[in-house]
Amino acid sequence: MKLTIIGRGNAGCITAMYFSHFRNYLDTPLEIELIYDSNIMPVPTGQGTALEFTDTMTRCFDSSYIDKFPSTIKTGIMYENWGTKNKKIFHHFPIGSYALHFEPSNFQDFVCDNLKVNFKEIDENVQDYSEIDSDYIIDCRGAPKNLNNYELLVNPLNCALLSTLPKKENDVEFTKAIAHKNGWCFYIPLPDKTSIGYMFNNKITDTKDAEKDFIETFGVEKINKIFPFNNYVAKNPIVDERVFLNGNKLFFLEPLEATAMSCYVRACNYYFDYMFKKVDKKVTTDNLKNYFYQIQNIILWHYATGSVFDTSFWDYAKKLWDNHEKNEFEQIINIVKNASDKDLEKSRKNSIFVYGTFQEWNFKNWIDGTL
Repeated sequence: MKLTIIGRGNAGCITAMYFSHFRNYLDTPLEIELIYDSNIMPVPTGQGTALEFTDTMTRCFDSSYIDKFPSTIKTGIMYENWGTKNKKIFHHFPIGSYALHFEPSNFQDFVCDNLKVNFKEIDENVQDYSEIDSDYIIDCRGAPKNLNNYELLVNPLNCALLSTLPKKENDVEFTKAIAHKNGWCFYIPLPDKTSIGYMFNNKITDTKDAEKDFIETFGVEKINKIFPFNNYVAKNPIVDERVFLNGNKLFFLEPLEATAMSCYVRACNYYFDYMFKKVDKKVTTDNLKNYFYQIQNIILWHYATGSVFDTSFWDYAKKLWDNHEKNEFEQIINIVKNASDKDLEKSRKNSIFVYGTFQEWNFKNWIDGTL
């Protein structure tokens, strides 16, 4: 049996990693090839991950990989200026657990250099799936050219300004999500610099005004890239019986809570079960899309309590949540509010996912910090 992964970005490399490891549990040999176009450069911004990513890395590599992989430790996310109760809210990981920050090019090279015996790399621009003779294809080539076959996700943001700051010695070991008057800004400490991004809505804030505020508020010297985006998910993650989508070809959602890598891993999990455990196509599609919509709701909920800023953006963001269907979500919030510390600790130890990537203790952390 043969699997072709198209694209060498974060999603392509995670997919190659995942299937290289889990094929060891198959009775049937699985040949894997990774086809990519070397003319397409990695995204130029630092990445933050959640715990699913480091769990997958540990499965696929010797546990000492952390000493060889250019990255920094991430112990959680520090929210600054969100809500009105506390100036800072730390969304921590459980003690002893950590995620990572890294540059995409370093991650992609690390995966391909260290797993090169597990799959074949081919530098080629694929124009059509018919060119590929594999049993299965997972397309990870990035954002679609149009959204005809996609559903829009609800989110207040649609644009990012990307820049860097000099590396700060003894910097924090967490991602910062800093609320500003027009949205929020991510701060990702990397081994040799700091990646920083200004998230906003260009229908509410003029891009020139956003650039000026980014420079004045966060001290960046220049804007490296203006990145407009849509938030979306594919109507059909399984295109046909042999073609699947992952990465930005499958979905895109703003980076609050750093859920992208977790979503790539989850997609691999569902696709693996469909391919080799014969899980029904509709069940697989419904489970995957439900997971993405849960992530959408988790992120949208973060805006519900607003920030220290009373502006048009924050008014718009709060109204999106107020007008959003959230009966199931509110049931979970009520359960968490009434849960005992013992129940929350049990959930933490057993890593029980109750909603998207969130467990009871994740919800409790945000509720205690903002409400």
